[in-house]
Amino acid sequence: MKRLFFIATMMLGAAFFAPSNVYAQDEVAAETETTEEKAVTVPGMLAKVEYVTKAKPKKKVSVYFILRSHSKCGFCRKIVPDMNEHYKAMKGKGAELIMLSGDSELKVAKKWAKEAEMTYPIVTNATAGKVQVPSGGSGGTPNIVAVTTDGTVIKGVSGASACTELVASWKELVKEAKAEQKNKKAAAKKAKNAKKKAQQPEDAADAAAEPISLD
Repeated sequence: MKRLFFIATMMLGAAFFAPSNVYAQDEVAAETETTEEKAVTVPGMLAKVEYVTKAKPKKKVSVYFILRSHSKCGFCRKIVPDMNEHYKAMKGKGAELIMLSGDSELKVAKKWAKEAEMTYPIVTNATAGKVQVPSGGSGGTPNIVAVTTDGTVIKGVSGASACTELVASWKELVKEAKAEQKNKKAAAKKAKNAKKKAQQPEDAADAAAEPISLD
């Protein structure tokens, strides 16, 4: 009888001190939520890819143009001269043009880039999937989407003429994106000041409630 009582006591003690699966699950869930809250930015996605050309995208820009194109597409070839000119014009002025290559063979992509004198960053087909932004328009090539640094879509189109027109409007889009960013900062600052102001009466009440020392 004493032996049974001893075994039962040991089992209860082990159960009491053993790590709880509930706590472990809560820790995993909290970690998952923290990971999900981390914003995925366009510069962050572009840092994980490989490039066909030596050109690398700038990080501090207001608008990214993500172009999907490939060498076997006649309309894709047609817009290259315009894209080259717009890229030269926007470089260092708040906009960036990135091409996601649809050519599965790297040597083919490199050959086309050299022949067409593309100087903008071209992401290899093998790593293009890491740039997770929506396709432009119907999704047929060529297609392009204009997005802000945080990945917010401004506009997406497909077709040679529409792609060229969208990139041609880069000055206006940069201006609008900067204004929106300024408004967001102002709103965040206003909210912060309001929160700070709301806390002031509480701080004053706490200070008044503190006992006065006679020493």
